[in-house]
Amino acid sequence: MEEKEASVSLHEKCDYNDNDNENENVDPVLLSSSSPPEGGVAYDSKFEKRVLRKIDIRLVPILGALYTIAMVDRSNISVARISGLDEDVGLDVGDRASVALLVFFVGYMLFELPSNMVIHRVGAANWLALIVFAWGLVSTGIGFLDSWVALAVLRSLLGVFEAGFYPGCVYLISSWYRRYEVQKRLATFFMTGSALSAFANVFALGLIQISKTHPAYKGWRWIYIIEGVITCVAAILAWFIIVDFPDSHRNKFLSAEEAAFVKARLAEDRGSEERQKVTWDIFVETITDWKVWSFSLMYSAGAVGVYAFLFFLPLILRNGMGYSQELAFVLSAPPALFSVVEGMAVSWLADKMRLRGPFVIVQGFVAIVGLCMTGFLKQPVPRYVGTFLGEAGVNGLVVTTLAWQANNLRGDAKRACATAVLITVSGLGGIYSSLVFRQQDAPDYLPGIIAVMAICVAAVIAACISIVLLKWENKRVDEGKKIIDGHVDFRYTI
Repeated sequence: MEEKEASVSLHEKCDYNDNDNENENVDPVLLSSSSPPEGGVAYDSKFEKRVLRKIDIRLVPILGALYTIAMVDRSNISVARISGLDEDVGLDVGDRASVALLVFFVGYMLFELPSNMVIHRVGAANWLALIVFAWGLVSTGIGFLDSWVALAVLRSLLGVFEAGFYPGCVYLISSWYRRYEVQKRLATFFMTGSALSAFANVFALGLIQISKTHPAYKGWRWIYIIEGVITCVAAILAWFIIVDFPDSHRNKFLSAEEAAFVKARLAEDRGSEERQKVTWDIFVETITDWKVWSFSLMYSAGAVGVYAFLFFLPLILRNGMGYSQELAFVLSAPPALFSVVEGMAVSWLADKMRLRGPFVIVQGFVAIVGLCMTGFLKQPVPRYVGTFLGEAGVNGLVVTTLAWQANNLRGDAKRACATAVLITVSGLGGIYSSLVFRQQDAPDYLPGIIAVMAICVAAVIAACISIVLLKWENKRVDEGKKIIDGHVDFRYTI
């Protein structure tokens, strides 16, 4: 949390288009003794911290837990493949494995933007809980199939239902916090999924043992059945916990004073914003903004690496480095845990320094070095060390780019569109990683590793260009030649 003075002023008075008086000033009891500037609203820093802690507790942990489940349900095919899935459904023939992996991303890409267009209207808790429950049913169903075609069909449905979850969560989180508070929260959300999903392989190792006492179903089937049921139960619980957007009357966990305070501090940070509908004009404005595509490229580089490690690290450990099945399950967890520690440290520093671009560049180089070690070294131990750096770098690219884009876009509808576009483009990254890691390149998958390195290099170049252009835009604003989105005090985050 950023340090605040004892008394802070919110200089803008905002019309939030509410029917009640939730935008009244904070209760005078909570005000510090110092007088607010004329036209401002003073508030006590302890009050601020208490409100933010309330939001943090209700928002980030549940979304992080559900994202963990999403990561597990889309990636457990990797551990299922070394637990008998390939042989039982004929997945190891030709390009069937690549097809089963990439079909997930077709529906995932197509339904992300429509989902972000309706989440505000339906309500975050209603929408997110519904789609989590739906993909839990699909995941359970995979445990009962007998052909690779059925697997491909169900994985495509899994992509359709998961499509709205991640962009919806990013949109929701970025709507609650100021620009230089958001990366820590996004990192906590994303890294929670990365850390806990790493232990999913160890959990899966336990689940396959069920087949020893219940041999009617093989171990990989129990992975899908049990994890699918857990997803459905989690969705039901989440419906009672997830909060809505700051301007919603559905939020009962904040008092009227606290809700008004949240809206006022957001307005001070990025100007008064009323809820906007996503229209065709806003969509066109979003997709013609060069920043959106630059951020999408950087994010996709991270996504390619994340999916590569999710889908193929157990296979590389088992078949490429020669570890046993048990060790392949267990050793896939530490690199993900290291990426959490590294990513949280970088996110804390990035928020403190109010910088994004330089950290994107650093994370890109970390990923490239790690991938080089994994792909080109010969001994298992240094190759395994390289997976720590590689996974840390690609995960760091994801969270830093998410925060960079959220910091540089104004307008509720434009943020919704841009987030969906960014994550939709990252779906191409998932298809990319599915295609470049070909079955004929097993067990080391060197061409795939090189392909991931290549897009990380492209991300570093895009970040360098973006820094230069954003600095130029800020200079024009300082010289009075431009106003960004009608807000005279707004500057792009570098």
